[in-house]
Amino acid sequence: MKVLGKLIVRNLKLFLRDRATVFFSFLSVIIILAMYILFLGKLQSDNLTSAFGDIEGIHWLVSSWIMAGLVTVSTVTVPLGAVGKLIDDRQDGIIKDFYTSPINRNVLALSYLISAWVIGFIMVMANFVIGQVYVITQGGELMDLWQMTKMILLIVLSIMSFSSFFFYISLFIRTRNAFGALSTLVGTFVGFLGGIYIPIGVLGKNVQTVMNILPTAHAVTLIRRLYMEKAVELVFGGAPQEAYDSYANMYGLNLWIGDTNVSSLVMLLVVIGFMILFYVLSILKLKRTKL
Repeated sequence: MKVLGKLIVRNLKLFLRDRATVFFSFLSVIIILAMYILFLGKLQSDNLTSAFGDIEGIHWLVSSWIMAGLVTVSTVTVPLGAVGKLIDDRQDGIIKDFYTSPINRNVLALSYLISAWVIGFIMVMANFVIGQVYVITQGGELMDLWQMTKMILLIVLSIMSFSSFFFYISLFIRTRNAFGALSTLVGTFVGFLGGIYIPIGVLGKNVQTVMNILPTAHAVTLIRRLYMEKAVELVFGGAPQEAYDSYANMYGLNLWIGDTNVSSLVMLLVVIGFMILFYVLSILKLKRTKL
């Protein structure tokens, strides 16, 4: 355990020391936030005001929707950036130095994975705190203690799930260029896959079904439902159920696969199953090959 702890601390220091890696881990978040501050947030607020009237809490609703999406995006991109340290060590030959030491290879592999969890948690929680401050500036309120606790648990689950996926993928990647291409691809599409750049309700039904099968949709829907709970109660508390359903279907608070409205429990099980699947695949891969 002492060796594992030292390896984790070493990976944390290397990641945080590399400002470019930290920046690019948040690049998708920065782009989305800039887009919403500059024009998309106002556009969404105007659309909702036009549809439902000038109801108290509209800006809180929109800002909560935005921040929930940003939190989810960072649970994907930050662990990906953290896993990149494995690629750096492999290309620089540091992995070979570890192999010549008495360090157990399973411990070495686990150190990279746990480092991704820890880095992800630190960075995403910073993002979450900033998001809560932004929500307050838009007329919203802080989450209560119970909501905050559930949100932290969801964040941890999402980080662990996507860390498991990217760790498994990293076992097949040997160069920084290949990993950089993966990071660019993920950073480009994660906003679309999470229904953040474009509300999922404006897409065709078949496209919605494909997107909603992916674990990103399940994670972002779970986080949005919790993040937006108070704002939804304020805006739609006295409105007909049809008004809320129309909004939820358009902005991704309801997740449909075909004609089935997926429950929160099923979404939670999907995210957990996704995490377990890639942990198992990583173990099987590590048994057959080196890091």
